[in-house]
Amino acid sequence: MGLSMFQVKKGISLDGIQVIAGSGAPGAAGDASLAPQGSLYLDFTNGQMFVKKASGIGTDKWIRTQDKSDMDAVLQGLSWREPAKVHVTTTYADLAAATTAMNTGTLDGTAIVANDRILFTGITGVNQNVFIVTGTPGSSATLVEDTNTATKGDTVYVLSGTDAGKTFNYNGTVWVQQGAASSTEIGFLKTFIGKSADGNETPDYSSNNVVTDGDSLETAIGQLDAKIGQIYGTQNFIYDNTVSGNLAVLDSQLGMARKFVELFAGSGTETVVDSMQAQSGDYCIALEWSLVVKLQSDTSRLWAAKVFAVQNGTAVDFNIASILGIGTAIPGLDVSVDISGGNVRLLVNATDPVIAYATRAMVGNVNT
Repeated sequence: MGLSMFQVKKGISLDGIQVIAGSGAPGAAGDASLAPQGSLYLDFTNGQMFVKKASGIGTDKWIRTQDKSDMDAVLQGLSWREPAKVHVTTTYADLAAATTAMNTGTLDGTAIVANDRILFTGITGVNQNVFIVTGTPGSSATLVEDTNTATKGDTVYVLSGTDAGKTFNYNGTVWVQQGAASSTEIGFLKTFIGKSADGNETPDYSSNNVVTDGDSLETAIGQLDAKIGQIYGTQNFIYDNTVSGNLAVLDSQLGMARKFVELFAGSGTETVVDSMQAQSGDYCIALEWSLVVKLQSDTSRLWAAKVFAVQNGTAVDFNIASILGIGTAIPGLDVSVDISGGNVRLLVNATDPVIAYATRAMVGNVNT
């Protein structure tokens, strides 16, 4: 008599837990409905197995056990993907060119081995996806695209190379780096803003003339803004410009009224105390100097006056008024205004060396 497998037609029971079989998923009637919680059901049409999770009648009382295909289906739909060895941005003519580069050297300065995952974002003619190194790089390894095709929202972390420590997100068209992502970059940012430690840290400003030490950067900038004040509105010389730009204009205008100190004249030599570019037309101007001259050898002997001049770019006329003096006259003192070399000049001459001080004021448009 031949041997045969032990067969049970209806099923078996182990301490009340049943093991039964049938065609298709366990239904709402029959033995499956009567089986107690914890029983097993085998579908002989496809090999799937079910476990009864609750007593009672109904297919919802059973749950199918998961297999590899179920797990694959779930994982394929996740946005987070396995890390890539390197991120290669070099544009290759095609996949063959990228494969040649992998077999003849390094990728992004990194040695590549079998099963490494490479995020290529420059290969033409293929999907923007992760490629897996198949075989041993050297001469015959190939690049095979990951079957988990990139979809919008996918995220890849890069392990090595230029972009080590960075994370890339697929926006449906290209991979985009997310945030600073690397510890090196985060360290640079901390140094840049002056943050010395991780976590909550009170700002420590090097000066507290306007801002309050310990205030947030946002608050400190608000304090600075309040001190700077509203937009400048008078606009005689400066306009709604940058602070440095307006200061430069103001400095230029103040320069028109500059003071000249310790400019020596004497011994019959005519000395230029002040000089300004002559202008004509719309820039025709009048000038006024407050001039003080003292004798170098005896500074108690002083001479002072107002010097007025008007010019049209080619000629000048001037007058001297409000003359004052202390002590005896300064020998040979002479004051005049002329135009020479395109400049209006205030001139001082004397027999003996003198020291001249002058402050200039102007009326009219000025172009310097």
